[in-house]
Amino acid sequence: MDLSTREKNFAKYYSYITANPEYLKLKGIPRHGSTDTYEHSIRVGYAAYRLAKRMGVDPESAARVGLLHDFCLINYQDKTKEDCKSRPWYCLHHPEEAAANGELHFGLSKEEQDAIRSHMFPLAVHVPKSRLALVLTLADKKVASIEGAAGAKYFAGKVGRQLKKGLT
Repeated sequence: MDLSTREKNFAKYYSYITANPEYLKLKGIPRHGSTDTYEHSIRVGYAAYRLAKRMGVDPESAARVGLLHDFCLINYQDKTKEDCKSRPWYCLHHPEEAAANGELHFGLSKEEQDAIRSHMFPLAVHVPKSRLALVLTLADKKVASIEGAAGAKYFAGKVGRQLKKGLT
């Protein structure tokens, strides 16, 4: 999936985050079968920014938590890595690391940290306790659903082509 022009412009506006050398390491870490963590986070940041305006939430804060909600450098889909072997279900625990990394590199308010920690609700233990957290959770679910569907479509097409080859 490619970023839209609006999403690219959003990323440029927030380049103090998106061009940070540590943040750029998110490129290439797969997410939802059709994208990487860098682009996923830009999409979530943009979706959270737009939703926040409609819900009376600070859009700048929503943009920041959207961009930083998956700011962890472990590819938890790679089961050969020791980090993933020693931490099963890492995908449900990564918000803690993302909040810590966001605080370390960019400074986050307590509300922003809590929003990041709760974005995996209802799959993880933290419950959204603010409208900012709810905005992030909804934006992430929306974007992840779209990316997951695109990944499934790509995978189904690939399998279909392989089956077709085998039948001819």
